[in-house]
Amino acid sequence: MTALDDLPNVDSFFGIDLKTGSMIVAAIGVVHPMAYGCSFFLPISYLLVTIWILVALYFASSIVLFFGLIKDDVLLCSIWLWYALIFVVVMMMMMILLALVFTSRKQRNRVFVVLLGMLWYVLTVYFIMVVNSHRKRILSNTKVNI
Repeated sequence: MTALDDLPNVDSFFGIDLKTGSMIVAAIGVVHPMAYGCSFFLPISYLLVTIWILVALYFASSIVLFFGLIKDDVLLCSIWLWYALIFVVVMMMMMILLALVFTSRKQRNRVFVVLLGMLWYVLTVYFIMVVNSHRKRILSNTKVNI
C-alpha cells in the first residue's frame, strides 16, 4: 500500500476509457514541453532555466508512461505518477514566483500567461488521478490473474 492508493479514483477521462485517457495524458506530456521551448520570455533567468529543466524531466517521465501503458507495467506508471505529483507542486510554486516577478515589473500580459499556466497545472492534478486510476486497475487485474 502506497500513498498513491489514497488518491481519489475516476471512472473515465472526460468520457473516454482510462487506458486511452492515460495515453492522451502521456501524449500531452510529450507535447507540453514544446510550449516552453517556444517561450517568449526572452530574458533568461535562473527561475526560467529551472522551470525548463523540470519540464524536460516531465517530458522524459511521459515517455516512461507511454512504455508503462503499452506494457501494462505498474512500476513505470508509478514513476510517472510520483514525478508528476512532485512536478505539479514545484511548478505551482515556481509559477507563483514568476507571477510575482512579472507583477512587480508591471508586465500584465506575462502575468496573464502565468495564470493560465497555473490553471493548466491544476488540470494536471486531474491527469494524475486518471493515470493513477488506470494503474490501480492494472494492479487489480494482475492480482486476480495470479
